[in-house]
Amino acid sequence: MSVVSVKVPKRVKEKMREYSKIINWPEEIRGLINTRIEEFERGRTLEEIIKLLEGIPSTPRGTARALVRGDRDSH
Repeated sequence: MSVVSVKVPKRVKEKMREYSKIINWPEEIRGLINTRIEEFERGRTLEEIIKLLEGIPSTPRGTARALVRGDRDSH
């Protein structure tokens, strides 16, 4: 693992120390960082998908209905 340092106000550090027997701060911070990265990556992926979908030409109105009707009639 790598080390990442974060500066917090003295008051926050004191509160962290106060709750250190209850809260595993390194685990909490790792979890928060991982969650934020996953959120960012999902957002970026969604943007890429939207760009791809915008590039796909639309079909004329009624195409889906005609395809379903044709499939049903072929059975």
